[in-house]
Amino acid sequence: MEQYRILLVDDEEKFTEILQQRLSRKNYIVETANSGLAALKIIENSEFDAGLFDIKMNGMDGLELLVETKKFQPNMEVIMLTGYADVDSAIKAMKNGAYDYLTKPIKPVELELVLGKALEKKKLKEYNSNLIETIQRTSGRPNIVGVSEPIVNLKHGIEKVADSTLPVLILGESGTGKELVASSLHYNSCRAQHPFIPINASAIPSQLLESELFGYVKGAFTGAGADKKGLLELANEGTLFLDEIGDMDVFLQVKLLRFLDTGEIRPVGGTTTKKINVRVVTATNVDLEQAIEDGSFREDFYYRLSVIKLEVPPLRDREKDKLYLAEHFLRQSNSNKKLSKEAEGFLLNYKFPGNVRELANLIERGILFSKGEEIMSPDFFSGEISNKNNVKSLSLEDMEKEHIEQVLVRTGWNKTEAAKILKIGLRTLYRKIAEYDIHN
Repeated sequence: MEQYRILLVDDEEKFTEILQQRLSRKNYIVETANSGLAALKIIENSEFDAGLFDIKMNGMDGLELLVETKKFQPNMEVIMLTGYADVDSAIKAMKNGAYDYLTKPIKPVELELVLGKALEKKKLKEYNSNLIETIQRTSGRPNIVGVSEPIVNLKHGIEKVADSTLPVLILGESGTGKELVASSLHYNSCRAQHPFIPINASAIPSQLLESELFGYVKGAFTGAGADKKGLLELANEGTLFLDEIGDMDVFLQVKLLRFLDTGEIRPVGGTTTKKINVRVVTATNVDLEQAIEDGSFREDFYYRLSVIKLEVPPLRDREKDKLYLAEHFLRQSNSNKKLSKEAEGFLLNYKFPGNVRELANLIERGILFSKGEEIMSPDFFSGEISNKNNVKSLSLEDMEKEHIEQVLVRTGWNKTEAAKILKIGLRTLYRKIAEYDIHN
């Protein structure tokens, strides 16, 4: 059962205490404040689903608090409480965004009914907002492009498992389009109207990834000035896609495994758990079975993630799709350029170590560097190494920068893959990128 956070503001301490106890028994999380200013400090640091504000309070009254609250949390539904049956104040409150008002003495059944409706309204607004955002985000989303047998089989596999609640592990080389497969799984499922949130597990340090995934409470660590929802909670009812799962720290593997087993999350520094419904889809280009033998990946975590496995074929096994994809990328660019027969022959014979991502990059360069309407194969590699014929003018630093840029381009800016090719650590690569001011 979903728990809602309620802020109760009234200068009668006994009243707030009694009402807090009653609402807590109804499974609401209730915080209280006995003045408008105290409530405002809480609102600035914590999110709430609904508020119960007394209109008549010393200092900042409920109407002023309502106006300020809507600046910080416009989606919070507020019910005004008054012991004076002041119709004018109630109407003013409604004009300023209050959901409803109740007169004291409060009838508990009436309060619970009005509060329930207010929370339903908030949930519906969030649903509609997510739906609009999803439509906007996905109206032009790319489909899995290809007509070869391996890609047709992959599409059929996606259709079969899209509506399952089981975790999916997507396997494939770097650049094959694993995130596109995850996206296709989500948008072909009954979760399509809810969030699809992708995250690269190797791009964020382990100590930060935990708080990104599970959220944190105020004061959990230095700089945690307010509660923050994690990506798992933000993806509730939808899909969380974790790329590069093979690089995840063992400690986090344990914590994520517990979530997969229980459906419960506990934010960093928190003491309570929350039940959520998220489908977890993961991907890797790492040999996880070898990683299990090496001790860097938990066997129980692997079997939990790989209940369903989808393998994305490399481009070299999709001969029929090479020119099909090339034409697709040309159309996407809105360019009037076309491939020469010579360029087509090159693409058909090239093995594409960087897969679809490399093909997309080659077409981009071909469009940029071709002089006429037709793209020739040398255009695919123009600009790859500047000063190629004047290497003596390059310093060692220049050559290193050129080489790092080239590898990043060839891997589609997959830093984990680039670091492996360069035979340096991922942290070293990030430092070099910053040092040389290299940009995508």
